[in-house]
Amino acid sequence: MIKRKKITVLLVDDHAVVRQGYRHLLESADISVVGESSSGEQGYQAYFELKPDVVIMDLSMTGIGGLETLRRIVSKDTKANIVIFSMHDSPVYSSRALQTGAKGYVSKASAPEVLVEAIITVAKGKRYISPDIAQQIAINQADENTITNDLSAREFEVFQLLAKGFTLEAIANTLHLDYKTIANTQTRLRQKLNVENGSQLVLAAIKLNILQV
Repeated sequence: MIKRKKITVLLVDDHAVVRQGYRHLLESADISVVGESSSGEQGYQAYFELKPDVVIMDLSMTGIGGLETLRRIVSKDTKANIVIFSMHDSPVYSSRALQTGAKGYVSKASAPEVLVEAIITVAKGKRYISPDIAQQIAINQADENTITNDLSAREFEVFQLLAKGFTLEAIANTLHLDYKTIANTQTRLRQKLNVENGSQLVLAAIKLNILQV
């Protein structure tokens, strides 16, 4: 009898306790955790060193964050199997992650077995969206006036950081881009969102569920 090859997984989350919980859950399901990273930068490097079957990654992390890490990995390896496992259950985040190249999206409110099912499904080359997220996406797609659909991946990432209070210089350093690029992106953002200043941008972020209060 041929023994089935274990699925290998890389965990990318900035909370050690959370990663420990993931590891226990996955190993009990006969899934091998081959590495852990506490930031997007570490996760990016670990992915190309370890080449796991699936990456489980949070969106909200220090440094470049999950969305930018996702974009960078997929830009170099379009076959990367990345499942976003996040507390953000807003369709704005899930739709953006899937558009950027994630193969799966699971909210942290899901039952443990949902994450296991997502890993097994994505490892087979299929997409997986947890039921609660799928429902939210369906509702969101019915609204043709969603402004965030018009934002590029870069604009969305800068929008997130500006809403959190990052300065242009801090965003440039975080995303490893020059100041002028970020300043130009901010200008395009304000035009698309029809806002004139930082305060209005924050209000737009709250209204669009980019920033939760």
